[in-house]
Amino acid sequence: MMRFVLFLTWLVLIPTCSSNGKVKTNEHPAPRLTTSYTVSVKDFGATGSGITLDTDAVQAAIDHVAQKGGGRVNVPCGTYLCGSIWLRSHVELHLDDGAVIKGSPDIQDYCEADCCPQNEAEIGWGDYVSGGHLILGVGVSHVSLSGQGRIDGNSDAFLLNSRGVPYSNKSLIPARPSQMVWFVDSHDITIKDIELADSPYWSCFLLNCKKVNISGCYVHTRRKDYHTFNGDGIDIDRCQDVTVSNCRIDTSDDCITLRASGAHLLSAPQDCARVKVESCILSTSCNAIRVGVGEGHIHDAVLSGITIMDTNVVFNIVGAYSKGERGTDIDHIVFRDIRVEASELLRIHHMRSPSCSIRDITFDCISGTAPNDSHIWAKKAAPFQNIVFRNVQVPAQYERINAEVVEEGGLFKEKALSPEEVENRKMNIEQEKNLLF
Repeated sequence: MMRFVLFLTWLVLIPTCSSNGKVKTNEHPAPRLTTSYTVSVKDFGATGSGITLDTDAVQAAIDHVAQKGGGRVNVPCGTYLCGSIWLRSHVELHLDDGAVIKGSPDIQDYCEADCCPQNEAEIGWGDYVSGGHLILGVGVSHVSLSGQGRIDGNSDAFLLNSRGVPYSNKSLIPARPSQMVWFVDSHDITIKDIELADSPYWSCFLLNCKKVNISGCYVHTRRKDYHTFNGDGIDIDRCQDVTVSNCRIDTSDDCITLRASGAHLLSAPQDCARVKVESCILSTSCNAIRVGVGEGHIHDAVLSGITIMDTNVVFNIVGAYSKGERGTDIDHIVFRDIRVEASELLRIHHMRSPSCSIRDITFDCISGTAPNDSHIWAKKAAPFQNIVFRNVQVPAQYERINAEVVEEGGLFKEKALSPEEVENRKMNIEQEKNLLF
């Protein structure tokens, strides 16, 4: 029923403004899986009781189907308490309506940080995560997560103390897993129609993957009852040929990110390129769409037909968050036919990057409300080039420092700053004071 309501909501809110031009991105078919061979996790001893740990039974079913050359592992209605589950090539993990794979409350049931060379953790600093994942695919291909069921990260077990009170700071959390669903160095991946719920950290992380389709999913982290620290939706990092469509994402942190993070863990790191995000509904306490972070290259992405509501910042394009990073080059990104209800429309900034290149960013047919001032702040060493606002019907203003901006109609206008304000902004940008986040 919830899926039907969300679909109706999308029909009502989908932007009506259209564009004459089309930007081509590589199309790719969904992965082909041999589904004629099907087993149930219950055939391998899974209880679905929500009490007994079912990790071994679910893993045995996946491994069995993989050894048979591929097929479907079916998860019937029930709650299956699990630690880390490793996906295998040519296997579809299908959750029936009413089926829940729920994360174990015991951090010892998850994979270790050194479970594979590409994995990492931030124990005792940073985001304070263990490196454990609930569902992971490492070097796999032709894999699918599907069905009307739910993958539940069981965030209550990690983000609430023994009295049921949320921790006030992530540094106080004794232990929590890392990204709930994690694919790395993999290709031909489908995630379809499934619910990704209540991750204690990022919900779905794609790292250095190719040919990924995510569609019809409902992704959400705790936000209103308590705040999930770093509770992202879908993070796309150094991936190519990715499509995210018809998804509803409601998170405490970024809904969708395009990243090109440090590549020291990857044997053959690639650009983040040829990404499409379309016909989605996003809401968040943070950034609906964030582009940047790392030291690579993000380019050739089209994000269109999106409704964004109940959100802080709509677009956040940033060179580097961390000190010492060169920053990510970002270019040829198109945001088109997007309807917004937010506090602030956009931030484009170097932040801590000394000189990364940000250019050829187009905002085309954006409408709605975002009353707070936006910011386009570049460092002198690398002015932003060809930032285009075409028919942006958002009655608000933006500050522009060291940036080439083109306005083509619309209500979104540059804010007049006094000479003193301009010099103050430039000083803060160069000295990395009063940073945007």
